[in-house]
Amino acid sequence: MMVTLLGATTLVLVTLAPWVLSAAAGGKNLKSPQKVEVDVIDDNFILRWNRSEESVGNVTFSFDCQKPEMDNWIKLPGCQNITSTKCNFSSLKLNVYEEIKLRIRAEKENTSSWYEVDSFIPFRKAQIGPPEVHLEAEDKAIVIYISPPGTEDSVMWALDRSSFTYSLVIWKNSSSVEERIVNIYSRHKISKLSPETTYCLKVKAALLTSRKIGVYSPVHCIKTTVENELPPPENIEVIVQNQNYVLKWDYTYANMTFQVQWLHLHFGRPR
Repeated sequence: MMVTLLGATTLVLVTLAPWVLSAAAGGKNLKSPQKVEVDVIDDNFILRWNRSEESVGNVTFSFDCQKPEMDNWIKLPGCQNITSTKCNFSSLKLNVYEEIKLRIRAEKENTSSWYEVDSFIPFRKAQIGPPEVHLEAEDKAIVIYISPPGTEDSVMWALDRSSFTYSLVIWKNSSSVEERIVNIYSRHKISKLSPETTYCLKVKAALLTSRKIGVYSPVHCIKTTVENELPPPENIEVIVQNQNYVLKWDYTYANMTFQVQWLHLHFGRPR
């Protein structure tokens, strides 16, 4: 800008804010992303959000986070310069019982204002994922082995792995009639089934003390084996004398051998 005062010429420099320069060049201010959702399943943390109509083209999105012991915001790992509307921040080391804050903005030539997400406590928000299920077939029974949701080194359920309860739904593959069985152990045997018949089932976990009900596992199907001609032992009895444990039973035929298995009440498979 040139200004003439009393015969002298003066050069005046004016500094404009970035948003003014952008507007002068025909650009628009970016609007903040909206409707941010936080999904927590086991130890998986997923963020989803809606982009505004203005945030199209080469717009990216970035998140910051703030933990209780922090005064400043830090970049959220896994959620920087995202071109889609979803990101995963499961790699962030968290105390799942402490509150966390998140914020997001859109970025192009300029940036939007920050949109702050409602703070939350991960454990309270977490959903129970499907347990892992393994099946073994007998002639008239199916043995079910269930592993707790999450991984063995799960942080979310570290204090609750032995507190899970399980329920299942089972049906014949050729029928739509379902049977629901609740309060089963991590090893459960369903008896009185038909030989050489395909059964399907699904299992879900729950933490009753936290009032959390999980989602069902994928459907697993297995076919029972050919009927065993040998009947099972009967009148099984455990006799305890001091530190001695004696197992007794009756059997129809003589000159037979038997195999006995034992199992901890809540853990593992037969040894």
